[in-house]
Amino acid sequence: MEGMDKYAHLLFQLRMSRKSAFMLQQGGFIHYQFSGHGGRDKMENDSVTCGVEDELGQLSADLLDIDDKKPEPWVCLSLYHLARDDHDKSIAFVDKAISINQQHSYAHYLRGSILLASQRPDHAVVSFFRANDLQRDIPSYEGLVESYLAADKFKEAICTAKEAISSAPRDARAITLVGLALSQAPASQQNGEGKERAKRALKRALALDPGAPRPLFALVDLHASEGNFETCIKLLRDAMDGGKNDMSDSASPLSSSHTVTWNKEHGDVIQSKLAEIHTLSENYTDALECYHVAISMNPQNGLAIQGLERLEKIMRGVDPDEEMDGDGEIEDEDGGQEYY
Repeated sequence: MEGMDKYAHLLFQLRMSRKSAFMLQQGGFIHYQFSGHGGRDKMENDSVTCGVEDELGQLSADLLDIDDKKPEPWVCLSLYHLARDDHDKSIAFVDKAISINQQHSYAHYLRGSILLASQRPDHAVVSFFRANDLQRDIPSYEGLVESYLAADKFKEAICTAKEAISSAPRDARAITLVGLALSQAPASQQNGEGKERAKRALKRALALDPGAPRPLFALVDLHASEGNFETCIKLLRDAMDGGKNDMSDSASPLSSSHTVTWNKEHGDVIQSKLAEIHTLSENYTDALECYHVAISMNPQNGLAIQGLERLEKIMRGVDPDEEMDGDGEIEDEDGGQEYY
Protein backbone atom coordinates (compact mmCIF):
# COMPACT_ATOMS: atom_id res chain seq x y z
CA MET A 1 0.00 0.00 0.00
CA GLU A 2 2.86 2.37 0.74
CA GLY A 3 4.14 1.93 -2.83
CA MET A 4 0.72 2.77 -4.23
CA ASP A 5 0.44 5.87 -2.02
CA LYS A 6 3.81 7.06 -3.28
CA TYR A 7 2.70 6.32 -6.84
CA ALA A 8 -0.38 8.49 -6.40
CA HIS A 9 1.75 11.27 -4.90
CA LEU A 10 4.14 11.16 -7.86
CA LEU A 11 1.23 11.35 -10.28
CA PHE A 12 0.07 14.50 -8.52
CA GLN A 13 3.55 16.03 -8.71
CA LEU A 14 3.80 15.21 -12.39
CA ARG A 15 0.41 16.79 -12.98
CA MET A 16 1.59 20.00 -11.39
CA SER A 17 4.93 20.13 -13.21
CA ARG A 18 3.47 19.22 -16.59
CA LYS A 19 0.80 21.83 -16.01
CA SER A 20 3.49 24.45 -15.43
CA ALA A 21 5.41 23.39 -18.53
CA PHE A 22 2.27 23.47 -20.67
CA MET A 23 1.35 26.84 -19.22
CA LEU A 24 4.67 28.40 -20.20
CA GLN A 25 4.62 26.85 -23.66
CA GLN A 26 1.07 27.82 -24.55
CA GLY A 27 0.90 31.18 -22.84
CA GLY A 28 -1.91 30.45 -20.49
CA PHE A 29 -4.16 27.81 -22.04
CA ILE A 30 -3.48 25.28 -19.35
CA HIS A 31 -5.48 22.39 -18.03
CA TYR A 32 -7.34 22.90 -14.80
CA GLN A 33 -6.46 19.32 -13.96
CA PHE A 34 -3.61 17.09 -15.16
CA SER A 35 -2.76 17.00 -18.81
CA GLY A 36 0.04 15.12 -20.48
CA HIS A 37 -0.37 17.30 -23.56
CA GLY A 38 2.19 19.79 -24.74
CA GLY A 39 5.91 19.24 -24.44
CA ARG A 40 9.27 20.70 -23.58
CA ASP A 41 10.75 21.19 -27.04
CA LYS A 42 9.90 24.89 -26.91
CA MET A 43 10.92 25.39 -23.30
CA GLU A 44 13.98 27.48 -22.48
CA ASN A 45 14.56 25.60 -19.24
CA ASP A 46 13.80 21.96 -18.42
CA SER A 47 14.18 22.26 -14.65
CA VAL A 48 10.39 22.20 -14.16
CA THR A 49 10.12 18.45 -14.72
CA CYS A 50 13.58 17.01 -14.07
CA GLY A 51 12.95 16.39 -10.35
CA VAL A 52 9.73 14.55 -11.09
CA GLU A 53 11.46 12.51 -13.80
CA ASP A 54 14.04 11.29 -11.29
CA GLU A 55 11.37 10.30 -8.80
CA LEU A 56 9.29 8.59 -11.47
CA GLY A 57 12.32 6.61 -12.60
CA GLN A 58 13.02 5.42 -9.07
CA LEU A 59 9.34 4.74 -8.37
CA SER A 60 9.04 2.70 -11.56
CA ALA A 61 11.90 0.48 -10.42
CA ASP A 62 10.37 0.10 -6.94
CA LEU A 63 6.96 -0.83 -8.32
CA LEU A 64 8.43 -3.34 -10.75
CA ASP A 65 10.22 -5.00 -7.82
CA ILE A 66 6.94 -5.16 -5.87
CA ASP A 67 4.82 -6.67 -8.65
CA ASP A 68 5.45 -6.43 -12.40
CA LYS A 69 2.17 -8.21 -13.12
CA LYS A 70 0.12 -5.12 -12.24
CA PRO A 71 -0.49 -2.17 -14.60
CA GLU A 72 0.76 0.55 -12.22
CA PRO A 73 4.52 0.02 -12.77
CA TRP A 74 4.05 0.21 -16.54
CA VAL A 75 1.86 3.30 -16.26
CA CYS A 76 4.59 4.87 -14.14
CA LEU A 77 7.22 3.98 -16.77
CA SER A 78 4.97 5.49 -19.43
CA LEU A 79 4.69 8.71 -17.42
CA TYR A 80 8.46 8.76 -16.96
CA HIS A 81 9.07 8.63 -20.70
CA LEU A 82 6.23 11.08 -21.38
CA ALA A 83 7.93 13.55 -19.04
CA ARG A 84 11.05 13.07 -21.19
CA ASP A 85 9.02 13.58 -24.39
CA ASP A 86 9.82 10.08 -25.63
CA HIS A 87 6.36 9.31 -26.98
CA ASP A 88 7.29 5.99 -28.63
CA LYS A 89 8.49 4.43 -25.37
CA SER A 90 5.64 6.05 -23.47
CA ILE A 91 3.09 4.44 -25.80
CA ALA A 92 4.83 1.07 -25.57
CA PHE A 93 4.70 1.00 -21.77
CA VAL A 94 1.11 2.20 -21.49
CA ASP A 95 0.12 -0.48 -24.02
CA LYS A 96 1.81 -3.00 -21.74
CA ALA A 97 -0.29 -1.69 -18.82
CA ILE A 98 -3.48 -2.01 -20.86
CA SER A 99 -2.57 -5.57 -21.91
CA ILE A 100 -2.38 -6.46 -18.21
CA ASN A 101 -5.66 -4.75 -17.29
CA GLN A 102 -7.91 -3.57 -20.11
CA GLN A 103 -10.25 -1.98 -17.54
CA HIS A 104 -7.61 0.47 -16.28
CA SER A 105 -9.29 3.77 -17.18
CA TYR A 106 -6.30 5.97 -16.39
CA ALA A 107 -4.07 3.93 -18.72
CA HIS A 108 -6.48 4.58 -21.59
CA TYR A 109 -6.61 8.27 -20.65
CA LEU A 110 -2.81 8.44 -20.58
CA ARG A 111 -2.64 6.73 -23.98
CA GLY A 112 -4.99 9.35 -25.40
CA SER A 113 -2.85 12.13 -23.93
CA ILE A 114 0.28 10.71 -25.56
CA LEU A 115 -1.43 10.36 -28.95
CA LEU A 116 -2.78 13.91 -28.76
CA ALA A 117 0.69 15.21 -27.87
CA SER A 118 1.97 13.27 -30.90
CA GLN A 119 -0.44 15.16 -33.20
CA ARG A 120 -2.65 12.10 -33.71
CA PRO A 121 -6.03 13.42 -32.52
CA ASP A 122 -8.16 10.89 -34.41
CA HIS A 123 -6.40 8.02 -32.64
CA ALA A 124 -6.49 9.88 -29.33
CA VAL A 125 -10.30 10.07 -29.53
CA VAL A 126 -10.51 6.26 -29.37
CA SER A 127 -8.45 6.08 -26.17
CA PHE A 128 -10.24 8.98 -24.46
CA PHE A 129 -13.59 7.48 -25.40
CA ARG A 130 -12.57 4.15 -23.85
CA ALA A 131 -11.35 5.90 -20.68
CA ASN A 132 -14.62 7.79 -20.44
CA ASP A 133 -16.61 4.62 -21.01
CA LEU A 134 -14.83 2.95 -18.10
CA GLN A 135 -15.02 5.97 -15.79
CA ARG A 136 -16.90 9.11 -16.72
CA ASP A 137 -14.91 12.09 -15.51
CA ILE A 138 -13.99 15.58 -16.67
CA PRO A 139 -10.36 14.84 -17.68
CA SER A 140 -11.50 12.25 -20.24
CA TYR A 141 -14.11 14.69 -21.56
CA GLU A 142 -11.35 17.32 -21.81
CA GLY A 143 -9.25 14.91 -23.84
CA LEU A 144 -12.16 14.13 -26.15
CA VAL A 145 -13.02 17.79 -26.77
CA GLU A 146 -9.40 18.76 -27.38
CA SER A 147 -8.93 15.84 -29.77
CA TYR A 148 -12.04 16.75 -31.75
CA LEU A 149 -10.93 20.39 -31.94
CA ALA A 150 -7.44 19.36 -33.07
CA ALA A 151 -9.06 17.24 -35.79
CA ASP A 152 -11.35 20.15 -36.84
CA LYS A 153 -14.41 18.15 -35.79
CA PHE A 154 -16.18 21.09 -34.20
CA LYS A 155 -19.70 19.63 -34.09
CA GLU A 156 -18.43 16.57 -32.19
CA ALA A 157 -16.45 18.82 -29.85
CA ILE A 158 -19.52 20.90 -28.98
CA CYS A 159 -21.71 17.83 -28.46
CA THR A 160 -19.10 16.19 -26.22
CA ALA A 161 -18.68 19.38 -24.18
CA LYS A 162 -22.44 19.54 -23.65
CA GLU A 163 -22.40 15.90 -22.57
CA ALA A 164 -19.73 16.81 -20.02
CA ILE A 165 -22.06 19.45 -18.56
CA SER A 166 -24.86 16.89 -18.34
CA SER A 167 -22.47 14.66 -16.40
CA ALA A 168 -21.25 17.47 -14.09
CA PRO A 169 -23.52 20.52 -14.37
CA ARG A 170 -21.81 22.47 -11.56
CA ASP A 171 -18.23 21.73 -12.62
CA ALA A 172 -16.46 24.80 -14.01
CA ARG A 173 -14.17 22.61 -16.11
CA ALA A 174 -17.14 21.11 -17.99
CA ILE A 175 -18.65 24.53 -18.67
CA THR A 176 -15.24 25.77 -19.82
CA LEU A 177 -15.17 22.98 -22.42
CA VAL A 178 -18.38 24.33 -23.96
CA GLY A 179 -16.87 27.82 -24.12
CA LEU A 180 -13.67 26.54 -25.75
CA ALA A 181 -15.55 24.46 -28.32
CA LEU A 182 -17.90 27.30 -29.24
CA SER A 183 -15.07 29.82 -29.48
CA GLN A 184 -13.13 27.70 -31.97
CA ALA A 185 -15.97 26.44 -34.12
CA PRO A 186 -16.52 28.30 -37.43
CA ALA A 187 -19.23 30.96 -37.35
CA SER A 188 -20.96 29.24 -40.28
CA GLN A 189 -21.83 26.32 -37.99
CA GLN A 190 -23.37 28.50 -35.26
CA ASN A 191 -25.49 31.13 -37.04
CA GLY A 192 -22.91 33.76 -36.10
CA GLU A 193 -23.68 33.45 -32.36
CA GLY A 194 -20.81 31.19 -31.32
CA LYS A 195 -18.54 33.85 -29.83
CA GLU A 196 -21.27 35.34 -27.63
CA ARG A 197 -22.37 31.90 -26.45
CA ALA A 198 -18.74 31.07 -25.74
CA LYS A 199 -18.37 34.22 -23.63
CA ARG A 200 -21.48 33.36 -21.63
CA ALA A 201 -20.19 29.85 -20.95
CA LEU A 202 -16.73 31.06 -19.91
CA LYS A 203 -18.23 33.74 -17.64
CA ARG A 204 -20.40 31.11 -16.03
CA ALA A 205 -17.31 28.92 -15.46
CA LEU A 206 -15.53 31.85 -13.82
CA ALA A 207 -18.57 32.52 -11.64
CA LEU A 208 -18.32 28.94 -10.36
CA ASP A 209 -14.54 29.07 -9.96
CA PRO A 210 -13.46 32.74 -9.94
CA GLY A 211 -10.08 33.32 -11.55
CA ALA A 212 -9.69 29.72 -12.74
CA PRO A 213 -6.91 29.95 -15.34
CA ARG A 214 -8.36 28.09 -18.30
CA PRO A 215 -11.66 29.96 -18.72
CA LEU A 216 -9.91 33.19 -17.72
CA PHE A 217 -7.36 33.07 -20.54
CA ALA A 218 -9.90 31.79 -23.05
CA LEU A 219 -12.21 34.69 -22.24
CA VAL A 220 -9.33 37.19 -22.42
CA ASP A 221 -8.35 35.91 -25.86
CA LEU A 222 -11.93 36.16 -27.09
CA HIS A 223 -12.17 39.80 -26.03
CA ALA A 224 -8.70 40.54 -27.40
CA SER A 225 -9.71 39.18 -30.83
CA GLU A 226 -12.48 41.79 -30.83
CA GLY A 227 -10.21 44.61 -29.67
CA ASN A 228 -11.82 44.90 -26.22
CA PHE A 229 -8.52 45.43 -24.46
CA GLU A 230 -9.91 47.27 -21.44
CA THR A 231 -12.10 44.26 -20.66
CA CYS A 232 -9.06 42.00 -20.96
CA ILE A 233 -7.06 44.14 -18.56
CA LYS A 234 -9.88 44.19 -16.01
CA LEU A 235 -10.26 40.40 -16.15
CA LEU A 236 -6.54 39.85 -15.61
CA ARG A 237 -6.23 42.41 -12.82
CA ASP A 238 -9.22 40.90 -11.05
CA ALA A 239 -7.52 37.51 -11.37
CA MET A 240 -4.37 38.86 -9.75
CA ASP A 241 -6.56 39.96 -6.85
CA GLY A 242 -7.77 36.38 -6.51
CA GLY A 243 -10.99 36.96 -8.39
CA LYS A 244 -12.42 38.83 -5.42
CA ASN A 245 -13.99 41.53 -7.57
CA ASP A 246 -16.01 38.95 -9.49
CA MET A 247 -16.89 36.73 -6.55
CA SER A 248 -20.43 35.38 -6.71
CA ASP A 249 -22.64 33.50 -4.30
CA SER A 250 -22.23 30.39 -6.46
CA ALA A 251 -18.49 30.27 -5.86
CA SER A 252 -17.51 27.83 -3.13
CA PRO A 253 -14.92 28.63 -0.45
CA LEU A 254 -12.84 25.73 -1.82
CA SER A 255 -12.73 27.19 -5.34
CA SER A 256 -11.90 30.62 -3.93
CA SER A 257 -9.01 29.16 -1.95
CA HIS A 258 -7.80 27.33 -5.06
CA THR A 259 -7.89 30.57 -7.04
CA VAL A 260 -5.86 32.56 -4.54
CA THR A 261 -3.30 29.74 -4.29
CA TRP A 262 -2.98 29.44 -8.06
CA ASN A 263 -2.53 33.17 -8.54
CA LYS A 264 0.11 33.38 -5.83
CA GLU A 265 2.08 30.54 -7.44
CA HIS A 266 1.62 31.57 -11.07
CA GLY A 267 1.20 35.33 -10.94
CA ASP A 268 4.03 35.63 -13.45
CA VAL A 269 1.84 34.00 -16.11
CA ILE A 270 -0.95 36.50 -15.53
CA GLN A 271 1.59 39.34 -15.69
CA SER A 272 2.87 37.95 -19.01
CA LYS A 273 -0.64 37.80 -20.42
CA LEU A 274 -1.30 41.33 -19.21
CA ALA A 275 1.88 42.47 -20.96
CA GLU A 276 0.72 40.75 -24.15
CA ILE A 277 -2.57 42.65 -24.02
CA HIS A 278 -0.78 45.96 -23.41
CA THR A 279 1.42 45.21 -26.43
CA LEU A 280 -1.61 44.53 -28.62
CA SER A 281 -3.14 47.84 -27.51
CA GLU A 282 0.20 49.58 -28.22
CA ASN A 283 0.63 50.57 -24.57
CA TYR A 284 4.30 49.65 -24.64
CA THR A 285 5.35 51.29 -21.37
CA ASP A 286 2.91 49.23 -19.31
CA ALA A 287 3.74 46.12 -21.33
CA LEU A 288 7.43 46.57 -20.57
CA GLU A 289 6.72 46.93 -16.87
CA CYS A 290 4.54 43.81 -16.78
CA TYR A 291 7.15 41.70 -18.58
CA HIS A 292 9.84 42.79 -16.13
CA VAL A 293 7.56 42.00 -13.18
CA ALA A 294 6.83 38.54 -14.64
CA ILE A 295 10.53 37.77 -15.12
CA SER A 296 11.37 39.02 -11.62
CA MET A 297 8.73 36.61 -10.27
CA ASN A 298 9.96 33.71 -12.40
CA PRO A 299 13.25 34.11 -14.31
CA GLN A 300 12.47 30.89 -16.25
CA ASN A 301 9.16 32.10 -17.68
CA GLY A 302 9.85 31.52 -21.36
CA LEU A 303 6.64 33.28 -22.36
CA ALA A 304 7.75 36.52 -20.69
CA ILE A 305 11.29 36.29 -22.06
CA GLN A 306 10.11 35.80 -25.63
CA GLY A 307 7.44 38.47 -25.25
CA LEU A 308 9.95 40.97 -23.91
CA GLU A 309 12.33 40.32 -26.83
CA ARG A 310 9.48 40.88 -29.25
CA LEU A 311 8.38 44.07 -27.48
CA GLU A 312 11.90 45.50 -27.53
CA LYS A 313 12.04 44.96 -31.30
CA ILE A 314 8.73 46.79 -31.71
CA MET A 315 9.95 49.70 -29.57
CA ARG A 316 13.10 49.95 -31.71
CA GLY A 317 10.97 50.12 -34.84
CA VAL A 318 12.07 46.67 -36.01
CA ASP A 319 9.60 44.18 -37.43
CA PRO A 320 9.40 41.50 -34.67
CA ASP A 321 8.50 38.86 -37.27
CA GLU A 322 11.86 39.18 -39.02
CA GLU A 323 14.98 37.28 -38.03
CA MET A 324 18.59 38.45 -37.94
CA ASP A 325 21.00 36.44 -40.06
CA GLY A 326 24.60 35.72 -39.11
CA ASP A 327 25.88 39.01 -40.57
CA GLY A 328 23.38 41.12 -38.65
CA GLU A 329 21.16 41.54 -41.70
CA ILE A 330 17.43 41.14 -41.27
CA GLU A 331 15.82 38.35 -43.21
CA ASP A 332 12.18 37.35 -43.26
CA GLU A 333 12.22 33.60 -42.81
CA ASP A 334 8.50 33.03 -42.88
CA GLY A 335 7.83 35.00 -46.04
CA GLY A 336 5.75 37.63 -44.30
CA GLN A 337 3.52 35.18 -42.43
CA GLU A 338 1.97 36.77 -39.37
CA TYR A 339 3.41 35.93 -35.98
CA TYR A 340 1.13 34.41 -33.39
